[in-house]
Amino acid sequence: MAETALVVLIPELEPLIGDWRRRYTGDGARDMPPHVTLIYPFADAAAVDERLETVARVLGAFGPFPVELRATGRFSELLYLRPEPAEPFVAMTDALADAFPGFPPYGGEFDAIVPHATVAQADDETLAAIESELITQLPVQARVERAWLVENAPAGWRRHTAFPLERRTSV
Repeated sequence: MAETALVVLIPELEPLIGDWRRRYTGDGARDMPPHVTLIYPFADAAAVDERLETVARVLGAFGPFPVELRATGRFSELLYLRPEPAEPFVAMTDALADAFPGFPPYGGEFDAIVPHATVAQADDETLAAIESELITQLPVQARVERAWLVENAPAGWRRHTAFPLERRTSV
């Protein structure tokens, strides 16, 4: 039984935080690239195919958007980057949670949705050293055009299905 997640990959962060993620996070060590999580855990990989059409419909209602990562934040012993604006990530997460009430964000463990791109999980001294180096290299700008279903396969996290954000805005 392989676990899955719905995420927004941010490849622009790889040169900046990829090494720290591989060294200081469990999912980074298993080849999960820098990302903002929308729903985790999601359906078991064996049962995910029947949900793909609904995921595509829900996420297709959102349009592409620019994002900037210019500030850090902390959850206890976890250092992260804050994507701005955060609202599109929250809206996508809420829409997915409404469509799949059996898969609340982070298993329902937290009350608030706080979009973030995890950098490292370690002791305060290590995180402070990483943060002091990291902030000198911010901001990072990216454009979000799709979300991904990723699967935690035996060899590590792998991309399964891309979901384009298709809503067009008038010009």
